[in-house]
Amino acid sequence: MKKIVLLTLLIPVLVFSQTHSIDQYTLQMSGNTTDNDISINTFYNPFDTCNISWKVIKDSIPNQWDFSFCFPNCYLPGVINGYDVFFSNNQTYLNCHMYPNGQAGYGIIQMEITTNGMYKDTVTWTGDVSGISSINESPYIRQI
Repeated sequence: MKKIVLLTLLIPVLVFSQTHSIDQYTLQMSGNTTDNDISINTFYNPFDTCNISWKVIKDSIPNQWDFSFCFPNCYLPGVINGYDVFFSNNQTYLNCHMYPNGQAGYGIIQMEITTNGMYKDTVTWTGDVSGISSINESPYIRQI
């Protein structure tokens, strides 16, 4: 009888065991209009071999901006989904680049990651790019 009770308690743990973790789900980056790109990364950590698919579910950036991902390979701007197999205990690089193309503004990119066809995670990157203001100095230097 004790074995049956023990098995009954362990089955939910075995069935719903965690397959992966993500170090950070919300990432913020900033820069200015002279930057070619701004980027920040986190890591996807599989505990078992995982089949993952990913897709962009929100793209709210200024019209002049582009973005791209490295997960685990680096993709060209315009690639908004992908698929891969990650092996257990191999930390995988997860990165977003935003390319402001000289335009100040604020943007949000959200990626939905589906693991083994059932576990869904959302990673959000925000980017804040400010314009550079010049300081006009007087050509006259005051001496005391």
